Amino acid sequence: MPLSELVKAAAEEMRRLAKEPTDEEKLALYGLYKQAIHGDIPEPEDYSLFTAKPSDDDEWALRKYNSWFLQKGKTSEACKAEYVKLAEEMIKKYERKIIRSKWNSEVWSVDY
Repeated sequence: MPLSELVKAAAEEMRRLAKEPTDEEKLALYGLYKQAIHGDIPEPEDYSLFTAKPSDDDEWALRKYNSWFLQKGKTSEACKAEYVKLAEEMIKKYERKIIRSKWNSEVWSVDY
């Protein structure tokens, strides 16, 4: 399977975890995903149509910005491979949420 397809599959699987990953784990995945898909984060003055780099008042947005910024300079392929590897580790750690149906087939439960 091509690496880009593995990233899509890994991202989908991350929505099906039985337990919630830590904020640090989520941020690590976020930074890798953004770098893999969009490349280097824009300079602070170009970051948003409305504002520059997130303000210190918006801690979560600032943490997301920083997690993407830490990946700056990495290639898309390197980030995709790292994303898939980290997602696989988290899937093993947090397990999948599986519901058995009356036909005994696996049905995934996804909480959005």
